[in-house]
Amino acid sequence: MDGSYRNNPYVSDQGLTGAERDNYKVNTAIAFDPRLDYTVGRRDVNYRDWGVLQSSWIRDQAFSGPFVGVKQMINVADMDGNVSPGTSNITAQNVNIIRLSDVYLMAAECAVETNALPLAMNMVNAVRLRAANLPAVKASSGAAAAQYMVKPYTSFPNQAYARNAVRFERRLELALEGHRFFDLVRWGTAKSVLEPFMEFEKKYVAASRTITYTDKNNYLPLPQEQIDRAQGALTQNQ
Repeated sequence: MDGSYRNNPYVSDQGLTGAERDNYKVNTAIAFDPRLDYTVGRRDVNYRDWGVLQSSWIRDQAFSGPFVGVKQMINVADMDGNVSPGTSNITAQNVNIIRLSDVYLMAAECAVETNALPLAMNMVNAVRLRAANLPAVKASSGAAAAQYMVKPYTSFPNQAYARNAVRFERRLELALEGHRFFDLVRWGTAKSVLEPFMEFEKKYVAASRTITYTDKNNYLPLPQEQIDRAQGALTQNQ
């Protein structure tokens, strides 16, 4: 939770070339939260039911990095009956779903702010215990793709620690599900998180760059049609 994972970042086969890249094998000895491989597709690791992920599946790795999202993709087995007309990888199920773990973590966040720390810890631990029981994702060798490890918290010693733990858990559990930016804005931490994140990422991924985050970025722009109709009563977010 202190960001020290950046001291030794996991970059997969990023930066490798030639035979070294073609023959890349994942290091299965690294300890990872099991949710990683249910969120991020990695080289030499099984990707849903599509098979072992290949570098050729990534359109421009130097630009966008060595990983691909897992949660937005559907299985090969579902392709024929569950896609939108004219597309090959978008689900036709236009339904918004709130996951139970999201509800648990919302409850945990409320518990932290009312200083009900044992309740907050129990909610977070329920999410972590479920993650601990996820089946191992396999590497091409047939072995588990990592030394999967996630354990329950034994204490939330104070409110600040509990708040950090709940927020970090939302990042882990709900990654790539569209919540992160809005969480950061809601917590008032978007600038302090996003600016250093992009600065760190640009060392490895060309798509990342130095950004300056301002309060304007916290809000969506007002539709121009509504500004026009308001005849001066509305002005654009600045």
